[in-house]
Amino acid sequence: MLVFLALGGSLMLNVLQLAGTEGLSGGRGVVVTQVAAGDADQQIAVVPLEGEIDAIAADRIDRFLQRVEENPNVKAVVLEIDTPGGTVTASDEIYQRLLRYKQERKDKNRSDLVVVSMKSMATSGGFYAACAGDYIFAEPTTFTGNIGVLMPSFNFSGLLNKYGVEETTIVSTGATFKNAGSPYRPEQEQDRKYLQNLADHAFKLFKDVVSAGRGTRLTGKIDDLANGKVYVASEAKDAGLIDAIGYPHDAYDYAARTVGLKNPSIVRYQDPPPSLASLLPLLNSRSNAASANGGGAGGVTLNGINVNVGPETLDRFATPRLLYRWNGQ
Repeated sequence: MLVFLALGGSLMLNVLQLAGTEGLSGGRGVVVTQVAAGDADQQIAVVPLEGEIDAIAADRIDRFLQRVEENPNVKAVVLEIDTPGGTVTASDEIYQRLLRYKQERKDKNRSDLVVVSMKSMATSGGFYAACAGDYIFAEPTTFTGNIGVLMPSFNFSGLLNKYGVEETTIVSTGATFKNAGSPYRPEQEQDRKYLQNLADHAFKLFKDVVSAGRGTRLTGKIDDLANGKVYVASEAKDAGLIDAIGYPHDAYDYAARTVGLKNPSIVRYQDPPPSLASLLPLLNSRSNAASANGGGAGGVTLNGINVNVGPETLDRFATPRLLYRWNGQ
């Protein structure tokens, strides 16, 4: 009996570990927990933006804000950011979702204040999202800024040539740039210019968002600040990228003062804990991935670290992606 209990406990620990590493969204539900007690009709909603900014993160913010919009007792939102950034599309979706939240609250004659509280980092896409806020706090140890665009790419043509492998991909007549950026053939100058233009377009969008969000608070020209550098909190404040240096409780206090709350209740919106039913598909996908990679753990081990080399990983190497992300962590 003790053996079965031990096995069961081990299984549950492994399941929970998988949940933590995969960033499950917890379905469509939202859990609201109280951070600090106060009057129920004087709520400050804490909405976390944590980890990689991707489609899952954008969906999560959308769900949280839907719930906040439905609650007339919420008088202000504190967006708590701790992220290195992520994809261009997801970062922009979150930024636009925050703007839409503010407009919908205005339309209902409700307070639309959004205060940002930055934790360890709010870099690149994290700062992009922060620009939808009305007032930005950063902790003394926060990294932020990193205004720029990445399009990671790798070229394997030299390696393939060494083994006598040549790419013979066919593209439709006239679609000159269909295979631009292929990692399996030598880099083409016209392709590089084309891809550079895509990155520069996303870069201009980033600078426009910063200019719109920070406006006259910027102490320098946006082109000088948008150099890809990560700024510490004191530098960001001097540049006008943030408004104040402080901690989450400072953001709560500022929000309460601004909207005139005497006894605010601080509530956090988050995903519910994963259920066993939601974890079973994850376990199954992990098992299938391991089988596809030809081993129990899957992938290959490099310097003691297991690296999956299945189709999804190879696709990420082969397909250029625009990122608002800091890779310096």
